[in-house]
Amino acid sequence: MGSPVQAFSATISTIIHATEDPAKVAQAIRSLLPTETPVDEKVNKAKGHHGNEIVTMVFTIRKPKFVGDFLRSIWNGLSLLDRTGVFSSLSSRVDHSGTLFLRIDKQEALGGKVRLQDTDPIKIAISFRTMSPKGYGFVDNIRRKLEEIQD
Repeated sequence: MGSPVQAFSATISTIIHATEDPAKVAQAIRSLLPTETPVDEKVNKAKGHHGNEIVTMVFTIRKPKFVGDFLRSIWNGLSLLDRTGVFSSLSSRVDHSGTLFLRIDKQEALGGKVRLQDTDPIKIAISFRTMSPKGYGFVDNIRRKLEEIQD
């Protein structure tokens, strides 16, 4: 029996530092996406406390089929060690509304690799909806989903 959760939206975001080329940052994010994935892309600019410019880039995938393909691509792109790390910390990576949070190395992504990284990451938030009766936790259902899609 399959997992009773479905990924229905994904947000991929990162901060662009003054020393970074926005085109290369966008390229790093796009390298994480399966080919032909339709995304909404936004660049947000704000002023920091000390007058410095803060730029964020946000990509959003809204169609469940493409979100599922993205999840499969990210999950199967991770090393066995990173996947084991996600499984062991899954309860701290899933919030009460069923959103899974991952942080991917920006520099590695530019080279086409998927690697977990907490420092200056590309942040991924994948939202799930459940088809299971109330009382069953998102964490266990998302764990089953990840096991299901593993190559």
